[in-house]
Amino acid sequence: MPRVRMEFSKGEEVRFLSHLDLVKAFERAIRRAAIPIAFSEGFNPHPKMNFASALAVGVTSDREYIDIELRESMAAGEVMARLCAALPAGIRLSGAMAVPDNSPALMAVVNRAEYRVKVPAVGSPDIGSLTGAIARFMDSSEVMIMKRTKKGIQPRNIRPGIIKFAGSVNGNTIEFSILTVTGSAGNVRPEEVVNAFAGCLGQEIDAGLAQINRIGLYTAAHGDRLLTPMEMDKTNQEGGDNFA
Repeated sequence: MPRVRMEFSKGEEVRFLSHLDLVKAFERAIRRAAIPIAFSEGFNPHPKMNFASALAVGVTSDREYIDIELRESMAAGEVMARLCAALPAGIRLSGAMAVPDNSPALMAVVNRAEYRVKVPAVGSPDIGSLTGAIARFMDSSEVMIMKRTKKGIQPRNIRPGIIKFAGSVNGNTIEFSILTVTGSAGNVRPEEVVNAFAGCLGQEIDAGLAQINRIGLYTAAHGDRLLTPMEMDKTNQEGGDNFA
């Protein structure tokens, strides 16, 4: 079946939507836009669409991705135009493309997530102390947190899942740039990184008041090259990189 991949943002207006609410918003918009989406078979058929990664409540995003399967051909540009007119304020489409129907599911190939996190600090943070603490944090082989699992709350080392971690100071706010592993290989959330780092800084920060924005989702290719799901499919069609 034809498949269309779209890139969209989740703004401040809808930051408190859950992932389930976001799914429902797209389902309603697809119905209003009269897009011929395909449905699964069985007793309880549902629209054939999938997202690259669930976004937590309260988190905004610059670039998210959704694939929808169609029961009949429609140009990607027309799908995007119809949906743009039907989606609620705060969800904005920024691109669309047709992808082969045998392409892997988005959740199967996306394995990196990039975030910008703003955290209020008590007093005026010192950039020298921040830089030194980040270096010690990243030099460590273990960053242990307590994580809820199916077996209950268990200790987990998230350091292997922290790819990049940097920080800067803007007044009384610390701004972090974080690149983490996500997807089937594991998932490290930005608030876990910030909470774990707070103990290393030696200065009080309120990680509970963090403003989190997901900048993008990627597939990591060989050589640490990061490709968005839109770039990834173009590269595959052109016979380019093999992906880790």
